[in-house]
Amino acid sequence: MLRRALAYAALLCVIAASAPAALPQTNLSPLIRVGTGTDDQSVPLLYADKAGLYKKYGLNVQIVKVPGAAAVAAALAGGSLEIGKGSPTGAITAVAKGLPFVVIGAISFWDSARPDNGLIVGAAGPIKDAKDLSGKTLAAVTLGDLTTLATFAWLEARGVDPATIKWTELPASAVAGAIDQGRIAGSTVYEPYFTADLNGGKVRLLGYPYDALGKRFANAVLFANGSWANEHADLVAKFLHATQEAATYIAAHGSEVAPLMAEFGGIDPATLANIRHPERGVPIEPSDLQPVIDAAAKYNVIPKAFPAATLICSCALR
Repeated sequence: MLRRALAYAALLCVIAASAPAALPQTNLSPLIRVGTGTDDQSVPLLYADKAGLYKKYGLNVQIVKVPGAAAVAAALAGGSLEIGKGSPTGAITAVAKGLPFVVIGAISFWDSARPDNGLIVGAAGPIKDAKDLSGKTLAAVTLGDLTTLATFAWLEARGVDPATIKWTELPASAVAGAIDQGRIAGSTVYEPYFTADLNGGKVRLLGYPYDALGKRFANAVLFANGSWANEHADLVAKFLHATQEAATYIAAHGSEVAPLMAEFGGIDPATLANIRHPERGVPIEPSDLQPVIDAAAKYNVIPKAFPAATLICSCALR
């Protein structure tokens, strides 16, 4: 605990020394609450906040810890958030249910050349290939989320009927323990848990399900209520530019900002030392979302597919 506190304090000193001068509090925008989970994809939001980038743009941003895209969507619908970060399925399923959400930007991308998540199973267990998963129980943070869709597609491509799989919801932090205890056969997990689980020795990698959806696509997005985004287009633009500045910096200094994720997620900084980072960036195109929409329709998470362009706000960076 002391080591983590010292590392975090040192980081804040560095940030304070290099951060842009913040505008006076009276010049800041109305409060913008941004909901996000405790994953590596969220680091640009944390850095932009701690480094004063949002204040540099005159924004009053509060980062709120929210567990999962479904919870983020519910908070947006209820008015307790202005912007949410989550899997694109959170926005896609919400829109399919009639909620007026729009995607205002990306926050990270799956890149098959630099995978930052994968399907893990017991290191000494009976699962040797995809077909051994037939009839078994897998876990997801939220049923019908992006990892679920990707796992469906990955299994089907290997001759396994996804309908034979049983599912349960578990936080990513609990997956390795559940596998070791025999409660589940496996799960597709993301950083910072992915590398830590593999390094723990009790699980092993079975494959990369996200590759079944495409070689590159947005695997985490920023979304908001469409009416709020349109009414506050100037604030959205400033928020996206500040977040992109943070993403650009972090892409070159990933290890320096690890203590931010450790503090926000309550994670031992040692766990974050060698994790795999995603491709980061805020600009988004329809092609970055269409594979996910198509998969959501194919596996009956939404009634039918629709053009990704209709989901992306005109205020999004391109």
